[in-house]
Amino acid sequence: MQFANILGKKVVFLLFMCCWCLFVSCSRGPDRPATWNVHGVITLDGQPVSDAIVSFLANDNQRPANGFTDSTGSYELTTFSRGDGAMEGTFRVTVVKYEKQAAKAATANEEYVPAGPGRPNDRGPKNILPKQYADQTNTPLTATVQSKRDNSISFDLTK
Repeated sequence: MQFANILGKKVVFLLFMCCWCLFVSCSRGPDRPATWNVHGVITLDGQPVSDAIVSFLANDNQRPANGFTDSTGSYELTTFSRGDGAMEGTFRVTVVKYEKQAAKAATANEEYVPAGPGRPNDRGPKNILPKQYADQTNTPLTATVQSKRDNSISFDLTK
């Protein structure tokens, strides 16, 4: 009896240790590089730009970061999870704002034609900001994200 009691305690202890090791090794989350808070305001000739997409594009092997402006032109960047910021380093920055398309009511006689390549004269949504700010290679906008800092990076675009 005493042998079975000792064996039972060892089995329970071994099961507990296996579960604990599994929990510890799986609960760390993904190994991600450090990111730093990045926020700012986008204006065009001094006026806030709402509903724009702000993209920080990597220059030095970082991951890209993106954000959207609100009605005041304010944005906050995301790399891995919402609002986590951007990795340290220098970035090329693009800003685009697409024209909102009015919803078109479908009629019974209208055939469905999917958007995309092959559709005549379909060039996608129109960017309403100056085109140089959308050019991923030659954008005039750059930014440097510094580690262990709150990075406030604003841009005043001009026409």
